[in-house]
Amino acid sequence: MNQPEVEITPIDRKIITLFVLLVIIFISFPIFIRIYSDYLWFQSLNLGTYFMKLIIYRVEIFGLFLVLSSLVFILNRFAMHYASKEFLGEPLKTPLSVFILLSILISYGFSTKWLDLVFFLHGQPFNISDPIFNLDISFYVFKIPLISDILLLLLVSVILSIIISALYYAFIFRWVKTWEELRDVFPNSGYIHFSLLFAGLLVIAGIFIFLGRYWLLSAQHGVVSGANYTDVNIRMPVLLLMSIFSFFIAILSVYYGLKRNLSLIAMAFSVFAIALFVGVIFVPLSVQKIKVDPNELSLEEKYIEYSINYTRHAYGLSAVEKNLYPVSETLTIDDIENNTGIIENIRLWDHRPLLSVYRQKQQIRTYYYINDVDVDRYYIDGKYTQIMISARELLPFLLQPTAQTWVNKHLIYTHGYGVIASPVNTVSEEGAPELILYDIPPEGSINITRPEIYFGEVMGDYVVVRTLQKEFDYPSGEGNVFTTYTGKGLSVDSYFRKLLFSLRFGDVNLLLSNYLTEESKILMYRNIKDRVSTVAPFLIYDEDPYVAVIGGEIFWVIDAYTVLDSYPYSARTGIVGGSLNYIRNPVKVFINAYDGSMRYYVIEEEPIIKTFMEAFPEVFISGNSMSEEERKHIRYPVDLFKIQAEIFSTYHMDDPRTFYNKEDVWEIPKELFEEREIEMEPYYVIVTLSGEPEFILMLPFTPKGRDNIISWMAARCDEGYGELVLYEFPKGSLVYGPMQIEARIDQDPLISQKFTLWGQVGSRITRGNLLVIPLDNSIIYVEPVYLRAENAEIPELRGVIVSYGNRLTMQPGIMESIKVLFGEVTEEEVSEEVTEDLPSLVQKSLDLYEKAMKEIKSGNWSGFGDMLQKLGDVLQKLNSSVEQ
Repeated sequence: MNQPEVEITPIDRKIITLFVLLVIIFISFPIFIRIYSDYLWFQSLNLGTYFMKLIIYRVEIFGLFLVLSSLVFILNRFAMHYASKEFLGEPLKTPLSVFILLSILISYGFSTKWLDLVFFLHGQPFNISDPIFNLDISFYVFKIPLISDILLLLLVSVILSIIISALYYAFIFRWVKTWEELRDVFPNSGYIHFSLLFAGLLVIAGIFIFLGRYWLLSAQHGVVSGANYTDVNIRMPVLLLMSIFSFFIAILSVYYGLKRNLSLIAMAFSVFAIALFVGVIFVPLSVQKIKVDPNELSLEEKYIEYSINYTRHAYGLSAVEKNLYPVSETLTIDDIENNTGIIENIRLWDHRPLLSVYRQKQQIRTYYYINDVDVDRYYIDGKYTQIMISARELLPFLLQPTAQTWVNKHLIYTHGYGVIASPVNTVSEEGAPELILYDIPPEGSINITRPEIYFGEVMGDYVVVRTLQKEFDYPSGEGNVFTTYTGKGLSVDSYFRKLLFSLRFGDVNLLLSNYLTEESKILMYRNIKDRVSTVAPFLIYDEDPYVAVIGGEIFWVIDAYTVLDSYPYSARTGIVGGSLNYIRNPVKVFINAYDGSMRYYVIEEEPIIKTFMEAFPEVFISGNSMSEEERKHIRYPVDLFKIQAEIFSTYHMDDPRTFYNKEDVWEIPKELFEEREIEMEPYYVIVTLSGEPEFILMLPFTPKGRDNIISWMAARCDEGYGELVLYEFPKGSLVYGPMQIEARIDQDPLISQKFTLWGQVGSRITRGNLLVIPLDNSIIYVEPVYLRAENAEIPELRGVIVSYGNRLTMQPGIMESIKVLFGEVTEEEVSEEVTEDLPSLVQKSLDLYEKAMKEIKSGNWSGFGDMLQKLGDVLQKLNSSVEQ
């Protein structure tokens, strides 16, 4: 039976071809612009070859998937045409281009899996085998993902082929009235075609089921992270049998197709589905309920032990050094004086109120912006000092609206300037931090020879440097100082490049501006997080980069992580980079804030980073090449420590029976901040662990459901970087936890009286982080208290609460509180010391006047207003003293 065909004329074909070409150009042109401009940028970083590798891996995975999906679709098209020819006498043709386009679209979607190809080709061994199949961990994390991708692509292709074939045959046999009539007239080759498609579906399903045995090793259920007793003894054998059974059903499907019996094919499918449900779900659940649950501890014990050991390894917790901390209450004032290096570095300035202080005092101009405050350590005047430090970036959109021209935003206001720093515990008489690095140009105790910041945390838009228009450098009194960038950049020395980047950024001014010359360079990817993730998109980056002054230059330091979600027998968490069950911090990225150059230092050669180093050796540098000064500014990342602390709070238990009963589960304690109960954050402190004061990151633990501290964990940042140390208190000892100290503060009558008095005069009280400080087998607690006037933006540090044992006091400074706490002085004597007499008020008035003049000379009007307000307060006190 012949069907009429619609005749397509040569002119129609030309129109269709032209339309398709225009669509392809419209879609691909922006992609080309993006890729080529990125290639030029990578080339300017001497990473052109590396960029081509990234492209080649994407092309290779796309090509692999395109070949496989095209093969399925082309074979399916051939089968459809063959079957239609058997019935119609000639095939009802379908355009090959449609199937190729479908293959391209599917393959493009799957090409995002290019990293799985890198892992498959370059994966390095872990030299650790799983306890069930005795296979190296690399098989699970480097080999299985690509195999799964290929199977999923084939599954999608076969399912689409079934749908297309069904629609194709439905169109041909649209005149058929009943199912019985269709079975009679449907061609033999059509039966075979469908049976082969269903057989292919079953074969793919069988391989998936076979791989399911391996996926069980990273399953998360019950008391075990990984395969439990039921999985190993029931599900795995059943999955193996079902995999074999699926191949048998596939052969049976082809046989029934040859017999022209689709009903039996459907029945075979039904039998397979029922067997799968019974074998994989019903039987294991029955065994779990009847046999395992009544005897769970004895049957699951060895699997719990696997989970403990493999989870610890996955999170870098296998080598935690455990120590007893024999806490006592024998601390004396002499012990305090012998540990002045620690006391002088107790952090009194919480980063949240300090950020408000920095912004009000040191942003200088409206277009400057201080994004956050970081913690680091430096040698200041020969002393090992913990400091708070921030960068002063520039945001052109903060300019006055009339000044937000293209020239200003992209040619003139191109960079921020300098950093601000203050020790963590010094306080001026006004309750403000004592800055050791401040103003523009930078002044202070840390030498900066290159203060310009072209690359930062909040900068985003491109700028063009070395133009005929001088760049704004910094304000100076009533005028401005201008400069010209001398660093690296991407040349825009030709009309073609101007056109290219004009199209890239959708900005015609790049093409039309007369300010650009052959020497001009464009700086793009100026946001440091965008910059590093563009260069190495396969790493996960810390959310909080920090700034460091190294050799007189400003650098940003970002911690980079490698993560997995399929590590056998490891517990899953979801804090960084989505759901994961393996994490390491093998890379420290240093970005020069002036020219944007990056150094990816590898400080730990674990298997994933070794895989990337083999695939992309151009990117990474050995940690041994890190300079001594750079090494002094690396620190253990808070994000990683949070994850490790969360996992270790449960997985510190060695005994599977104790773990099963959850007898010794710990929690991260709570604390108060601005009257809100929040989870305590890990904090950096300088303490003595092994003879000399060192910079560490630490966090205490409390027993689950209780408030007292049971232990504390530290990550070392100096000598022995990366070592984790746990200090456990002796059984039976009671050490107050943060919330217990907070409660004691609330109950203290003298402190409550001061809080009430401050609140009555319109000040808002902010209680900062409560710090637990280990000192000579003792624990002291320190909490700063800030006041903020109702109409003021700047908080002032007005008290420091110190607690030791059952004693508690709040005085204006930490040393005053310690002296009162240990009986060196009385509270009345401290009050007398801080009482201001007439000469001190006069001197303070003169000091504030000089500071106000200094602020106005630098153009910092907000700082001038603040000094003027403080001067007024002092003059009122002076007037009261004179009247008395």
